[in-house]
Amino acid sequence: MREGSIDAPHNIRMENRIGRIVVLIPAYKPGEPLVTLSKALIDRGFKQVVVVDDGSGGDYAGIFRTLEDIGCRVLRHDTNRGKGRALKTGLKEIAGMADVAGVVTADADGQHLPDDIVRVAEKLFEWPDSIVLGSRAFRGDVPLRSRMGNAITRKVFNFLSGQRVRDTQTGLRGLPAVALPDMLKLPGERYEYEMNMLLEAPRFGLKRREIEIETVYIDNNSSSHFNPLKDSWRIYKSILMFAASSMFAFVIDFVLFTLLSLWVLPNVSALSPDSKLLTVVFANVPARIVSSTVNFFINRNVIFSKKGKKSLARQMVGYYLLAAGILTVNTLIIAGLKALGVNVLLAKIITEAVLFLVSFFCQRTLIFK
Repeated sequence: MREGSIDAPHNIRMENRIGRIVVLIPAYKPGEPLVTLSKALIDRGFKQVVVVDDGSGGDYAGIFRTLEDIGCRVLRHDTNRGKGRALKTGLKEIAGMADVAGVVTADADGQHLPDDIVRVAEKLFEWPDSIVLGSRAFRGDVPLRSRMGNAITRKVFNFLSGQRVRDTQTGLRGLPAVALPDMLKLPGERYEYEMNMLLEAPRFGLKRREIEIETVYIDNNSSSHFNPLKDSWRIYKSILMFAASSMFAFVIDFVLFTLLSLWVLPNVSALSPDSKLLTVVFANVPARIVSSTVNFFINRNVIFSKKGKKSLARQMVGYYLLAAGILTVNTLIIAGLKALGVNVLLAKIITEAVLFLVSFFCQRTLIFK
């Protein structure tokens, strides 16, 4: 920066603002790229770089001592506890610091460039109501495992959230300081924590915004500690288990609905064959009461059991208000499709598929929060 330059006041103001952003790096068995990155961040004006040693062991003690020598704050886990826990350890420390405007999380393997970290930090001042994601475009020579893993996670997330996010697995994220207490409440000890952060953001009043960053993979991403089987299961577990619970309840509901609509109700003389809505109501309501009761107890005690148990009565009231609303919409859609000539069983399947997303989102964020 030249003295007297017309851009000097702006650059000084930006440097002062960058000093209010803390960079948080969870690290497990890191190499020299972490030291290089940390030096570059300090050179760019970050006053606090917090590194969490997630149980790396004695062989890596020298790297963490070097980080302390250059001015980083190092927090330590005695044993490896996972990326989610390391992030929460760092966020808890940062939440107690004074004059912090936000946090930028980055990975320890050197795949996030210092200039991209600065750009995410700057966006926190422009978008103080948002989680800022440094999203990779996945162009060029990208390892197949990384390309496929992100594609699958992106499709699942976009389906569940109803919002398109290009890079759900990015570790480069900007978090406004006001969001830190909520981030500390989120479940998840390993990679699933980052997915939970995105899923729960709207509940905390946070938008999800993205900026494109460089896609960098060092040595074919061999330094990654992501286990494709174990960690993918952790990320998708609640989604898949919810789907299984919903499918089980759907089978109960579908069987009862079929018995009532095709065999029981046609033999009830009080019902006119032309009364399509009334026939659907008398078939749909009893079937839904039985299946929803089964679904409620599975979801409460298995799927969302770690989200905190409120009183049974309170959760049941919330669940059945939601079920009543979905049932009303469900019945009207089925009746409408039936009136259009769609087979009643096909109409039932179509309707349940459409309302699955609504049910998952409401139960996760409102009922079993």
